[in-house]
Amino acid sequence: MKYIIDMSDEYVMESALYGKELAIPLCVNGNDKSFYLPTRLKVEAYTEPDRKAIEDEVWEFAKKIGSFNGLAKHELDECFGHTTIQGVMTTYDTYSEAKDRYEAWKKQKEEICVGDEVEQITASGSPTGTKCIVVKINGDKMNGIGKDGSLVVCSSQVKRWWTKTGRHFDEIEELLKKMRGEE
Repeated sequence: MKYIIDMSDEYVMESALYGKELAIPLCVNGNDKSFYLPTRLKVEAYTEPDRKAIEDEVWEFAKKIGSFNGLAKHELDECFGHTTIQGVMTTYDTYSEAKDRYEAWKKQKEEICVGDEVEQITASGSPTGTKCIVVKINGDKMNGIGKDGSLVVCSSQVKRWWTKTGRHFDEIEELLKKMRGEE
C-alpha cells in the first residue's frame, strides 16, 4: 500500500543498501535530534502532475470530437456508435477510454485499404499526379488500377509513397468478392 506523507527532508536518510528511507530522530541525553533510527521504509519524492497540460489535452480532445469544427454526426457514429457528444459521454466512463477508441478509429481510417483511391507522393510529400484505386494489399505491397485501366504496382513502403485522396469505392471490394464466389 502506498501513502503520501508530507515531511521535511531531515527525516529522510540515504542508505547505500536501501536508498532513500524514512528515519526517526532520537534524543539521547538531551541532545536534540543527534541520532536517527532507520526504518527501512523506502521514500520517494512526489511530483505533482502538470494539471494544466492534462486539462489542455482533454479540452483539445473534446474540441476534436465536439460539434463545433469537430467530427460530423456520421463520423461520431462511425467512431463511437453515437451521433451526439452526450451519447459518447454517457457510454464511456473515462476520458482515456474514449480517447483510445478515437485513436484506434483514426488509425483505421488512415490505413489504406482495398477500394481506396490513392495518390503517389514524392519524398517531400508532394503529389505526383499518379492516382489509382487499390485492388490488393499484401503486407507493405499494393496493386492498383490506374485511371486508364493500367496496373499500378507498389512493391514496398506503400504508406511512404502513397496517400489516400479521401475517395473510396465499395464496388471494388464487392466485385472482388463476386469474382471469388463469396457473394
